Amino acid sequence: MTTTAEIELPMDLQTMDETGLPWTFLDEAVDKSRIVPGAHVVAGSGSVRAVVVVVDVTDDGIVHVCDVPGSVEDNAHLLERRNESTDAASERLADLLAEPVEAGGTDRDETAPPNAENPVTTRGNGTHRHRPERGRSGS
Repeated sequence: MTTTAEIELPMDLQTMDETGLPWTFLDEAVDKSRIVPGAHVVAGSGSVRAVVVVVDVTDDGIVHVCDVPGSVEDNAHLLERRNESTDAASERLADLLAEPVEAGGTDRDETAPPNAENPVTTRGNGTHRHRPERGRSGS
C-alpha cells in the first residue's frame, strides 16, 4: 500500500537537540494551528516521512516531536482522528490518556520510624529486612 500523505511538518527526522528529540521550527509547518502538543502529524523531508506526535512547542517556536513506530500507512488511523473534533488536539489529549495512578500505593507512612508493626534491621549493605528473633537452643 502506498501513501500520498502530504508532509505537514517539514523537518530532518534525524536532527536532535539536547532533549534527545527531533526538532524543527514552528514557522516551517504547513498549518501552524495543527502543531499543538499531542497532535499526530506527518513529518519528514523528500520521500522520508513518518507519523510523529508533537511533544511541545517552545516560546521560541521550536517544535519537538517523537516518532511513532511503523509506516505512515500503518499509522494512518492516528491521522484520521483529527477529523473527529474541531477541538485542538491538546484539549483532547487528556481524554486519550489513561487515568493517573497515585504514586506509592502502600498506604503506610514511608517516613514513619520502625515500630512493632514495621520492624526493620539495617544490614551492612544498606538494605532493610525484618528478621524474626531466633530462639536460643540449649546446646
